[in-house]
Amino acid sequence: MIDLTEELIRIKREGRAAVLATITGAEENGKVEPGQKCLIRDGKVKTGTIRHEELLQAILKESEARLKEERSKLVPLDLPGTGDKVEVFFEVLPAPPKLIVVGAGHIAVPLVKMAKILDFHVTVLDDRLQFANRERFPDADDIKVGDMAQTLKGIPVTPSTYIVLITRGHKYDEPCLREIIHGPAKYIGMIGSRRRIKACFQRFREEEEIAEEVIERVHAPVGLDIKTETPEEIALSILAETIKVRRGGRAQSLSGH
Repeated sequence: MIDLTEELIRIKREGRAAVLATITGAEENGKVEPGQKCLIRDGKVKTGTIRHEELLQAILKESEARLKEERSKLVPLDLPGTGDKVEVFFEVLPAPPKLIVVGAGHIAVPLVKMAKILDFHVTVLDDRLQFANRERFPDADDIKVGDMAQTLKGIPVTPSTYIVLITRGHKYDEPCLREIIHGPAKYIGMIGSRRRIKACFQRFREEEEIAEEVIERVHAPVGLDIKTETPEEIALSILAETIKVRRGGRAQSLSGH
């Protein structure tokens, strides 16, 4: 069995998401005891002291929900075969959020600066070297230059990934959106006027037969409704919306989500 402390150190070093489940309350039945733990990563139990297989399956299922919400919680679970209940504390160890900024124009500059203050791992992507470079984005963790849709296709996307499409036009936004709309990203936001976004979504419905519930995942127009005017204000509204999605806030989005 892998040592728990070593695995926790490895998870932190690699920036992986995990859940540490600890039994905090259990009746005396000889099957489980308070203090027993297990560590879940990538949908599997990696290590721990809980040996009750049916309880482990229930813990795995609940861990998936906890990771999705990124919220720790004390949960009562049935102990199969006994009629008893156990209390399990699910401590969520979320992966660091990753922000992919597609388009390195005037909004991207303050967006990247603010995102780093909020501890996002930031990747900037554009097809123009004169825009996507270290001089303009000294704080970015990664800068990629190339065809935006094709390059985006090769970037790993996880449930802790947030993607913002702020290219120089729908000619570029739409191919990028096609590459990610069915993926596991926590957040997809796309800039543009309501008229152009409506036309884009209609093409997706008719030409690509993309389901309505998939289209509704996209936050477009991107950002919260705070009456923005400057690039800095737009960047702030975009990041505020990513936080709303991450934390489950209720502020009004421009998209109506």
